[in-house]
Amino acid sequence: MLKFAFKDFLDDRRFKNTTEKNIRNYLTLLGEFVNYCTDNEVVNVEDIAQSHVRDYLMLCQDKGNQAGTINTKLLRIRAFLKYMVECEVINNNPAHKVKFQKTDVKIEVKMLDL
Repeated sequence: MLKFAFKDFLDDRRFKNTTEKNIRNYLTLLGEFVNYCTDNEVVNVEDIAQSHVRDYLMLCQDKGNQAGTINTKLLRIRAFLKYMVECEVINNNPAHKVKFQKTDVKIEVKMLDL
């Protein structure tokens, strides 16, 4: 079940000495995805498809999330699903082919007085 897999993932991160800040980050960002899945009747990790990941991120975008936030959420989802592959719960990471969004790079330029 997805909720148990999520708890197992968090326990693994704690075992690997992940910082509490990162654990809270996983709880929040990845927890939202887990809730999205269960709300859409995806209760097993094996049932998560690439379309679920993409649709969730599009929903986040519609709610006003910026590209950087969406990319962070995708990173967290990828880490979780990669862990599920490592544990042999699933064969392939469905988030692997979901592309990152382009982010605006702002470079501050200072003019020199000559």
